Amino acid sequence: MIKYFVRTTGERTLDSSYSQLEYELLIDSNHQPIESFIQQLEYISEYDAVLIEDDCILCKNFKQRIEDVIANYKDKVINFFTFPLNYFKTRESKTFANNQCTYYPKGLAKMIADNMKLFINESSSYSKIESLALEKMNLLHLQYRPCLVQHNDFQPSLIQKHHIPIPRVTPYFIDYLDELGLDYNNAKNFKEKLRRKMYENFSKCTIK
Repeated sequence: MIKYFVRTTGERTLDSSYSQLEYELLIDSNHQPIESFIQQLEYISEYDAVLIEDDCILCKNFKQRIEDVIANYKDKVINFFTFPLNYFKTRESKTFANNQCTYYPKGLAKMIADNMKLFINESSSYSKIESLALEKMNLLHLQYRPCLVQHNDFQPSLIQKHHIPIPRVTPYFIDYLDELGLDYNNAKNFKEKLRRKMYENFSKCTIK
């Protein structure tokens, strides 16, 4: 059984799409993003776990879709939102980026957390430290496409307040492909159409 966790500072109202899930909140009330992330990895390691951050929009039929993917790659860490502006097919990599939605097989999250402790002073970004840990472990993870979550961007990060303000939204969100009747295999040819769809959707959102 897969268990879902939502990482938050407790200050943000979650998007209504989270209502698809039963989840446990992991609250970093002290705004210690690296320390709390390591502790949370240790905690969720008891389960096959999906860790989601509080500033996402989940795709339609999220639970079924993500569990179908996990069933095919059950023993791998799977990142469902990474390098958001780049088009690529599902691939393996040691380079970890973005923590919006990640699956961790039971027992593996603690191993990653233990290795992250070795690099805790190497960066102010917990995703960078996680990437260093994966490299040390010689552990490939799966970067999955299309994205099953969208980052609810154009708002400040509350988990890591000093993040660099770069675009963190993706035109390759599966809901956009479905709405436009596009196959992800051909999505590179329709990037501008997908980008227009992305900005159209955000213009309709009330950003909290």
